[in-house]
Amino acid sequence: MREINVVIDELKQVKPDVFLLNFKSANIAKKIKPFQFFNLKVDTQATILRRPISVHRVDGDDIYLLFRVRGRGTKILAAKKKGDILNILGPLGNGLKLTSQFQKTKLNILVAGGIGVAPLFFLGQRLKRQTVNSLEPDFVLLGAAKEGDILCEREFKKIGYKVLVATEDGSRGIKANVLELLTRKLSDLAVSCGDPKKLSVNIYSCGPKPMLLAIKPVIRRYPNVQAKISLEQFIGCGVGACCGCTIETKQGYKKICKDGPLFKLEDIV
Repeated sequence: MREINVVIDELKQVKPDVFLLNFKSANIAKKIKPFQFFNLKVDTQATILRRPISVHRVDGDDIYLLFRVRGRGTKILAAKKKGDILNILGPLGNGLKLTSQFQKTKLNILVAGGIGVAPLFFLGQRLKRQTVNSLEPDFVLLGAAKEGDILCEREFKKIGYKVLVATEDGSRGIKANVLELLTRKLSDLAVSCGDPKKLSVNIYSCGPKPMLLAIKPVIRRYPNVQAKISLEQFIGCGVGACCGCTIETKQGYKKICKDGPLFKLEDIV
């Protein structure tokens, strides 16, 4: 973890309220892990606390952050320009550790609800890059309210994922939420392998907490399906000092910013 100033290389709007920010840092790009995040100082007068933004993509020395405008801080961040200086603290959090040669023994399914897709694309990049024993293409399940809210479908397909989409209004993909899409996909896979107990899948998900917790009953009948979730919550200091992001787990109280944001779903109370 370090505090540095970076220069914004690009900041563009990709949806009415969603922005993609890019800066360069060779040192950070080499070390950062999926699901880690940065705490950004977006202003020195209008806001006091930094804003946590997860890493969305890493290409060479280029680091990309995808964020949705939700309040004053992200609105200020979205108004910045190319060449502006941004003070960042990070990378923070306990990210997913992948070995240089990640032996793929399970199918991976990435499940994203809305802007929850942001950290999952970086995971998708690393899984593809570090998998040396590929079985079949992994799946990405994208959920959104309507077609115009879908994020990163083309990008996931470009790096080799099978992408399935669900929209609540039925304007794209199936008319359902992403949990219904996951339920159907697991059922289909279980049929194809002949026995729900033989289905072996790793699920990685990010989105609203109610959505993440609702994955538990979906996977209950599949003993070899495991889920890890990236929790989104208010984060103050980002380094575990303020205890503002404490959650209850089976192992006691944990801090999302330091112990997470990635947790085993089964450990969350």
